[in-house]
Amino acid sequence: MVSKVRIRWTTAYTGDRAQELWDRQEKALMELYFIQDMWIQAANISRALRDHFQQCSRLERLILINVSMIHATEPTTVSFPALKYLLYEPHRDFQATDFFPTLFLPVLETLCIDSMFLLEPAAFYSHQVFHFNPTNLKELFIEAFFWTQRMEEGLMELLKRADGIRLLSFNGEGELRHGFNLPVDLIPEMEAFRGRAENVPTFCKGRPVRNLLTWFPMGGMWRRTDDVPILIRPGSVHLEHLYIDRARWEDDTMEYIARHCPELESLKVRAARIDGPLSTRYHMPKLRKATFLFAGGSWFPDRHNSALKVENEVKVVQECRTFWPQLEYLRLDPHYFWRYRGAEVEQFREEEVTDWN
Repeated sequence: MVSKVRIRWTTAYTGDRAQELWDRQEKALMELYFIQDMWIQAANISRALRDHFQQCSRLERLILINVSMIHATEPTTVSFPALKYLLYEPHRDFQATDFFPTLFLPVLETLCIDSMFLLEPAAFYSHQVFHFNPTNLKELFIEAFFWTQRMEEGLMELLKRADGIRLLSFNGEGELRHGFNLPVDLIPEMEAFRGRAENVPTFCKGRPVRNLLTWFPMGGMWRRTDDVPILIRPGSVHLEHLYIDRARWEDDTMEYIARHCPELESLKVRAARIDGPLSTRYHMPKLRKATFLFAGGSWFPDRHNSALKVENEVKVVQECRTFWPQLEYLRLDPHYFWRYRGAEVEQFREEEVTDWN
């Protein structure tokens, strides 16, 4: 019984031959009724296949990348009664007569969409086509590869509909309009945010954010202030999990993090530039997991002197025991990590799992 399908449609054929091959693929898919996880990239889904997916009562995860579900007829509705996770990034090949189907998603928990669904005034795509239950939806991911002020109104309206989310990811390369702010009573239960450093205050201020994954634009600077440490104390509570990418590491960076994040349980840093030492002589009583990497790999690069690299690593590994008493995991190199078990410290070979932006 097939429960998981992954298709990345590529072919050396074009025209009628390519369509013939895809028709065969669709016919094979319509023989499967117990699919739980479906992933399709670079294809046009026919109405017949779309309707078949509605009959897959166990379908819980659906990922569609560069996929069209548009048909040049009247608007239609599609229901996925068991779907909990939907990622949809449509391709942009549409005509003025096209209609996008309305999707009924009663138990959806995670929605990942392209920012084109936020364009206002709504043209071919709109976030309104996603009909979800706001009490069930807990995670919202928005891929904003480009940004215009035309999206801000759509973003606000979508957040009003998804007011119960706990996690918001806004992966945008553009900047929000100066002065753009969210109402303080919007998404009041948000506990986690993923996005560029300059957008952290906008989305996190006044909310119980405990988990933050953020990054700086290339060449960006981390401007640290003690009176308003908005990046590492962005919401109404102390952070418990902090991941920072493309940061510039300086002499006082570790001390600054320790002072403003007393509840931190996990810390992950990938530095774009290192201008200061990695000092662990700052008390972090709850820290259990720490990762420090350089953009090029190890925090202490070899540079033809492996003995010095080992010496520097061992110093940090031993020093952690005194000032980070709860530490269980420490990584300074993408190829291995250190595990703390009571009085013992052991090195394990394991590649870093990349969860950076």
